[in-house]
Amino acid sequence: MICLPVVEDSVEKAIKTAEKYLEIADIVEFRVDMLKEVSEGDIEEFTKYPCIITVRADWEGGFWKGNNEERLNLIKKAIECNAKFVDIELREEKNKEMVKFRDEVGSKTKIIISYHDFEKTPSKEELVNIVEKALSIGDIAKFATMANNKDDVLNILEVINNYPGKIIGIGMGEEGKLTRILGVYFGSILTFASYKGKGSAPGQIDIDTLKEIWRLMGLK
Repeated sequence: MICLPVVEDSVEKAIKTAEKYLEIADIVEFRVDMLKEVSEGDIEEFTKYPCIITVRADWEGGFWKGNNEERLNLIKKAIECNAKFVDIELREEKNKEMVKFRDEVGSKTKIIISYHDFEKTPSKEELVNIVEKALSIGDIAKFATMANNKDDVLNILEVINNYPGKIIGIGMGEEGKLTRILGVYFGSILTFASYKGKGSAPGQIDIDTLKEIWRLMGLK
């Protein structure tokens, strides 16, 4: 599955972009933290599309600098509206409360528990520990770490291979591009691509290029 991140600054542009992206991608990620203004009503509109709702806090590399309760309320609204996925940080103190809320309202939303490191990739043992912690809270573990060498790439792919269907594993940066190409083959639920240079993280491969690589490799 290929996900294209929607990185717009207005709700109107975000919806238009999502509709265009869904003609070529399987799912989109609404980066709600990048919007100048957003309401719970807007979140409800977003959830009508196959998507991940992400309201990334600034302390996790995102752009949300406002009230954290307001941020969590937007995610709760997405859960109430049965968004396909919501992304909640492993470092978010109330992540277990969000899962409990999902269960209480009987939502079908799958909860991704995510971890990011924009400087390095932890050791394989640390990555496993991160994944285990995430899976003890939510449905899917996601980690996106900066790949600085071949050992990082191998560690990332090996960890993905150990949790097929329960994980989204990403190596960011130029060195990490192989993980974006091969991650799905090893068991990652999806990979994030970019569209004509528009992406949300370093190392994302253009969707047309990614599809062509997969075609040549016989991966899809």
